[in-house]
Amino acid sequence: MDASPNTQSTLRTHVAAAAGTAICYFLFYSLNEWLFRQTEFTEGIAWVYLPAGVRLICTLLFAEAGCVGLLLGSLATTATYRLFPHDPITAAGYCLISALAPYIAYRFTLSGMDLRRSLANLTTTRLMACILLYALTNPLFQLLWFVMRGASPHFWSGLIVMSIGDLFGSIIVAYLFKFLLSFIRLPRG
Repeated sequence: MDASPNTQSTLRTHVAAAAGTAICYFLFYSLNEWLFRQTEFTEGIAWVYLPAGVRLICTLLFAEAGCVGLLLGSLATTATYRLFPHDPITAAGYCLISALAPYIAYRFTLSGMDLRRSLANLTTTRLMACILLYALTNPLFQLLWFVMRGASPHFWSGLIVMSIGDLFGSIIVAYLFKFLLSFIRLPRG
């Protein structure tokens, strides 16, 4: 049984979104390492974390495909940058949380803030609410995992620093995307 052209097109779109998200995440992680490595609080906790913005934007834009791309991108960065090299369970949990935390925040915003999947009603206020929600959700899940695994004894200080890093990173990336989109002509309708 052959898949319909519409199904094939949808699958290609989802695969492209996941691959693009993975590549974008990896590139922004690499950029973050280059720019902010010396200001890192501890392994996995940074004062400015640009990949957080990629996590948020790609989840808002691509939903489930973005989540898959974030998982792939997290796996690639964990392998490339040897995060938690002697603890593959902690590394795997880090990758899963990196993909699922923004998706959980996204699903909450769909219902809690009446955000449409098309993002047609995404205002600046709603975007800031998404950023704040994500900047609290991801660090909470990550730090609970790190403390459970013994990877970080700094729960409260780590939560504060990671929240600040995710907040700054998300704002920087959101406004970078907004700036880049200002160069694209959208059809008038």
